[in-house]
Amino acid sequence: DTLGAPPAKEVSLEDHCPYKYLFNFRGVAASFRLKHLFLCRSLVFHVGDEWVEFFYHRLKPWVHYIPVPTDLSNVMELLSFAIERDDYAKAIAQRGFDFIWNHLKMDDILCYWENLLLNYAKLLKYKPTRNNNFKIIKPKYK
Repeated sequence: DTLGAPPAKEVSLEDHCPYKYLFNFRGVAASFRLKHLFLCRSLVFHVGDEWVEFFYHRLKPWVHYIPVPTDLSNVMELLSFAIERDDYAKAIAQRGFDFIWNHLKMDDILCYWENLLLNYAKLLKYKPTRNNNFKIIKPKYK
C-alpha cells in the first residue's frame, strides 16, 4: 500500500549495502529481506515485531540489531546513539552478519523446513496417499 502515492522505484538489495544504517520495515507480511540486510554488514534498525520469520526468535535486540517501535517514537534518539557509539554500532552490525552467515545457510533453511513438515505430518488425523507422479525425497537432516 503506497497510501495513494505512486510506488517508489525499486532498489536492489545489493544497492542497499553501501549504507551504514538500514531499516527493516515490515511489508504486508514479514518483509523477508531482513536476512539480506544483515549480509550488508550495515547496522540494522528493525522496526516493529508484528510479523516474524522462523529465525527471528534467535536474533536478540541490541546484540544483532537495534529495535525500533512501530510508531518510530524514539528513532532520532536511536540514530544519535548509533552515531555517538560508532564502535558499539559496528559490533552490533558484525554480530548480525555473523548470525546470518553462520546460522542461515541454505542447508539450515532446508533443515528447518524438513523438520517442520515431518513434525506437522505427525499431527495429521488421516493417512496421506502418495501421488505416484511425486518423487520421494529421503530426509537428509534429523
